[in-house]
Amino acid sequence: MASTWVYIPLDADYVYWYQAVAQIIDLETHPVGLIFGSGFEHRPHFIEDLSLLGILLGNTANNIRLLKDPHYFFSLLQSLHIPAPETQSFPPINPIGWLRKTIGGTGGQHVLSAMPDQIASNCYYQRKLEGQLGSVLFLANGKEAQILGYNRLELTPIAFAPYRYGGISAPLAIDPVTHMLMQSYLTAITAVTGLLGLNGLDFIQTPTREIKVLEINPRPPTSLDLYQDLFNPLDAHIRACLGVSLPIHVNPMLFARAFSILYAPHSLRIPQNVSWPHFCHDYPIGNYSIEQGEPICSVHAQGISIEHCWQQLQQHQSQVLKLLTAT
Repeated sequence: MASTWVYIPLDADYVYWYQAVAQIIDLETHPVGLIFGSGFEHRPHFIEDLSLLGILLGNTANNIRLLKDPHYFFSLLQSLHIPAPETQSFPPINPIGWLRKTIGGTGGQHVLSAMPDQIASNCYYQRKLEGQLGSVLFLANGKEAQILGYNRLELTPIAFAPYRYGGISAPLAIDPVTHMLMQSYLTAITAVTGLLGLNGLDFIQTPTREIKVLEINPRPPTSLDLYQDLFNPLDAHIRACLGVSLPIHVNPMLFARAFSILYAPHSLRIPQNVSWPHFCHDYPIGNYSIEQGEPICSVHAQGISIEHCWQQLQQHQSQVLKLLTAT
C-alpha cells in the first residue's frame, strides 16, 4: 500500500498534475527517486519537468518521446531488420484491413478500424494482422536486455472500443527459436536506444508463428504484477538503471497467473464500507462514482493453466459486481 497518494481527475490539466505530484515530492526529506508507470507516454514534457525535482530512475523523456513516435520507432525496426506490421502516418486509400491508432495511446481504447478520408494529426495507421497478441517483460541496462517472461494479452471489446485492453496472463508458451529471435530484437533495440530498467514490448504472433512487433512500453508495464514474487522488481529496476550487468536471477513460474480489468457495465457508486475480496487490487475508495465503461478494479487469479485462470476471473468478476450492487 502506498504511504502517500494523491487523486488526479481524468480531466486535470498539466498545472494540476505537476502541482499534485510536486507536493508529494516536497514532503520527502531525502532525495526522491522517480519511477514513471503507465499513462505518461503522451506526457513526456511532464516527465522532463518532474525529473528536475528528483532522481529519474528509468528512461528519459526524450527517449520515451522517440520510442512512442511511430515514424521513428518503425523506421528503427526496419533498420534493425525487426519485423512489424505495415505502418504509415497517412490514412490508406482503401481502409479495409487497417487500424487507426493514437500516438502515445494506452489501454487499447484508442485503436479503431481505419475510416476513409479520416485524417488526424495525432494518429498513425497500421495493417491489421490476425494472430495471438502477446507481450514480453524485459530488463535493460542501456546496453543489453534480459527477457523475464512472456504474456498473453486479452481484449474485452465493446462497440465503440473493439480493442479495449482486458487483462493479461502468463506464462505464454514461446518456442526456443522464437525466443532467440526476440532476445536478439531486444538486445538490438536496447543497444541503439539505451533503454533502462523494466520495460515491455507488445507483439502479435501470426498463425505461421511469425512475430511482428507492435510497440515498446518504455516503463514498468502492467504485466509486472504477474512477476512480483519471482524477483525483486524495484531492486532490479534501480540496478538496471544504474547500469549493473545482466542477467539477474528469476525464480520459475510454477503456476499460471492472470489478472483482468473489471469495467463497469453501468454507472455505479462504490459502497462506503465495502469489504473487497482478496483477489481484487487497484480498487477505488468508498462513495466514489464510476461511469459505465470505466475500470472498477483489477481481479487476479492463479491456476494450473491460463484457461483455468480466466475461468476463475469470470467468476470473480461476477462476484465483485454482485457485491457492489447488493446495497
